[in-house]
Amino acid sequence: MARLLIVGYGAREHAIAHKALLSGKLEVYVAPGNAAMQPPIQRVPILETEIAKLRDFIRQKKIDYVLVGPEKPIARAMYDDLHDLAVVVAPPQKLAFLESSKARAKQFLESIGIPTASAMIFDKTRQADAESYLRGAAYPLVLKASGLAAGKGVLVAQNVEEALSFLRESFSGARFGEAGYTVVIEEYLPGEERSVFILADGKGYVLLPVARDYKRLRDGDQGPNTGGMGGYAPADSPEWLEIVREKVIEPTLHALKKSGTPYHGFLFFGLMKVEGEPYVLEYNVRLGDPEAQLILPLLENSLEEILYYYRIQKLSELKVRLRSAYSVGVVAATAGYPESPQKGHLLPPLPAEEGGCKLAPDVYFYGAGIEQGEDGKFYTTGGRTYTIVGLGSTLEEARNRAYAGLDQLPFEGRYYRTDIAKG
Repeated sequence: MARLLIVGYGAREHAIAHKALLSGKLEVYVAPGNAAMQPPIQRVPILETEIAKLRDFIRQKKIDYVLVGPEKPIARAMYDDLHDLAVVVAPPQKLAFLESSKARAKQFLESIGIPTASAMIFDKTRQADAESYLRGAAYPLVLKASGLAAGKGVLVAQNVEEALSFLRESFSGARFGEAGYTVVIEEYLPGEERSVFILADGKGYVLLPVARDYKRLRDGDQGPNTGGMGGYAPADSPEWLEIVREKVIEPTLHALKKSGTPYHGFLFFGLMKVEGEPYVLEYNVRLGDPEAQLILPLLENSLEEILYYYRIQKLSELKVRLRSAYSVGVVAATAGYPESPQKGHLLPPLPAEEGGCKLAPDVYFYGAGIEQGEDGKFYTTGGRTYTIVGLGSTLEEARNRAYAGLDQLPFEGRYYRTDIAKG
C-alpha cells in the first residue's frame, strides 16, 4: 500500500484525505490536520513550517507521495525542500509567483496574450500616483493586494472613498502586512466567475470538473471577499471548457515550458466568463477551497490512480471519469468572519465514518477550524468551520442535501450563505 502525506489543516485537506481513503490503496497521513479528521486518517503533529521534522517523518514512514494543500508552504519552497525524498504534488518555488505575486502574474498574462482585465500596478513608494489614478478612475473597479492574503485581499470598489481606504490600509501594512505593499488595480469585468483546475506532471495534464465559487460573505454576492463561502460543480459545458483549454490553459503551460520551467502540480485558473469568453482573474498553484470539496467527490478515478499517472508523467494518457451527478457545498463560518472571527463555540457530535467525512448518504462533512477540548468535545477555532457537500442527480437535489446536512451541525453564531447554487 502506497503512503500519502497531505500537508495542511483545512476542509480542502479533509476532502483530499477522504478521496484518498476511498481508493483503498493509500495509507493516509495529514500534517497537521484538524480534530475533525478521524481514523483511518492519521494526523501528524507537524506544522507546515517544520521542514526538518517533515523530512524525518517522510524517511521514517517511507512516504511515497506528498500533496501540498495550502499556498504558503508552496511559496516557501516545500517542493524544493522535499522532492528528493518523495513525489511532491506541488510546483517549485520559482513558479509560486503565479499566486504569490498578483503583479508578476498579471505581467505574465499580458506578456503571452492571455485575456485578462487591463490593470495598473503600484507599490507603496508610488502612493501619491496611485491615489491620483483612483481619483480619476471610473467605478466600479477592482483592487488586489499583490501578495498572499488568504483569499481576502480583493476589493470591488464602488467609489473612490472605498478604493482609497483599501489602498492606504494595504500600503501601510495594517491590513495585509507585506502582502499589501504592492496593489494591482484592475478594470471591473461583469460576468460569471468560474474555477477551472488542472493537474499537470511537467509533460501533460488532466482537466478536472469546473466549479463555481461564491467568494463574497453575504447572499447576493454582497459584503467582503472571503476564502470562499461555497459553490457547485460542474458549472459549465464541455464546449466552453475547450475554449478555456485553447485560450488559457495551453498558452499558460506552453509559456512556462518555453521558459524552462514546465509546470507540475495542481493549477487553478480563476476566470470571469464575459459574453462567453474566458478572462483570467488569477492563478492559484494548488487546489482551491471550497472547490476541492466539490470536484473530488465527482471523480470516479481513485486518487491512487491519479497519483500513479502523475508519478510516471503520463497524465495525458489518463482518462478522467466523472460521476453523472452535481455537487453543492456550503461553508459554515463563525460570527465575525472574515475580519474578526469568533472562536470557542461548542459543536455537536461530528461524524466518524469514512475518516469523519460521511454525514449521510451522498452528504459529506469536511472540517476546517475545529479543535478538540480536554473534555473530548469539539469547538470552533474561528473563521471557516466546515463545508457540507451534497451530491445529487440534479443541482436542486444536491443543494437540498447540502442544506439538510447543515441543519444537523448547528453552533452558536454560525453564519452561512443561503443562496449557494440558487437560481
